[in-house]
Amino acid sequence: MDKKLIDKLKNEKEIPKEVMEKLTQSRTAILNNKIKQDKKIKISYTYKIIISIALAALALVFIITKTPVGAAIEQAFGISKDSGVEIVESNQIPTQLDITSISNGREIKLTKFVSTKKKFAFDYQFNLDDEKLKELLQKQSSPDRKFKKMSVNAQDIDIGLFTEGDTEDVRGGGMYSSTFRVEGDTFYGSVVVTLNREDIPNDAKLSLHIYKLWWTDAEELDQAFLEATADPENMQPFGVDPALVYEGDWVFTIDYKPLTQTAKTNITNVDNITDIRVKNDALQTSVKFVAPMSEGSFPGVTLYKDGIESENQSLGTVVDFEKGEISISFDFSALDTTSVYTIQLNKVDDFTGEALEEIGHFDLQNEAGPPK
Repeated sequence: MDKKLIDKLKNEKEIPKEVMEKLTQSRTAILNNKIKQDKKIKISYTYKIIISIALAALALVFIITKTPVGAAIEQAFGISKDSGVEIVESNQIPTQLDITSISNGREIKLTKFVSTKKKFAFDYQFNLDDEKLKELLQKQSSPDRKFKKMSVNAQDIDIGLFTEGDTEDVRGGGMYSSTFRVEGDTFYGSVVVTLNREDIPNDAKLSLHIYKLWWTDAEELDQAFLEATADPENMQPFGVDPALVYEGDWVFTIDYKPLTQTAKTNITNVDNITDIRVKNDALQTSVKFVAPMSEGSFPGVTLYKDGIESENQSLGTVVDFEKGEISISFDFSALDTTSVYTIQLNKVDDFTGEALEEIGHFDLQNEAGPPK
């Protein structure tokens, strides 16, 4: 888990300790599969969510464990900042596009897109000519905001991904990051999605749909959170209606087919970890392994790149306590044959995220040579 992010949260307006303890209990229930998550996930943080405390706990898991949402909030804008995308672009693989679509009188431009069977990412932009939206964005990013931790740079967006001739969205569940920035009179958005399975066909001709963009009033959202958590013994679901919605069907036919490169990964320096399975593509690497986990302990993964703790990686972690199995995915491209990644599993403090002791570790490096 990421101490830097924990410290950042603490330095903002504090959530009462009793509330945090309740959220932590719910978070643990989620990771123990006591609370189910929907198969399909909209990229939505605030839209009329009627957010339960359990879902608020889930949001804290995503932030604290350095998944795409948390990492994207920390880093500069753009899918090129995803290290998997960065490696792809450094290998002269095209990602840039210039496709416009108009729906309900609003033009949106798709400027980048890249995909594999399990991951896709895109950048988009539109003219910021709406005074109401400018006001909402200023509130969302205000340094005086009560709870800056609540999706300051996140963007609510509803999308679809289709293959030619098929009317069913190809996406199953996954981890979604949607961020934005504003420069002058232009709104720039960025979305990175790591799917749970290889949902995107190898030879697919894809079309991306943007159905909705929406924004809440940050002051209303923060106030709703304060009221819902005022009594730690009787916390209430909460939510706010969107203050502004752009709806339509912006359609973008993608020229680039999914990337199919993979690499053989060498596993070395293994300590106290067993049954390591690695699968990769041009944008990310997925790893499953088994490790000893004592009852009541909470495991967390620390990632090192070439011996230095990696601050730029988007790291998603799923824990199966019954099997003692850890599943992680991170932005280690199959095209990267020089980097050595160390996956270190720690026993951590469930409340603070501090590493208490190391459970085990192992190293990964892709073999040089032409990718498969």
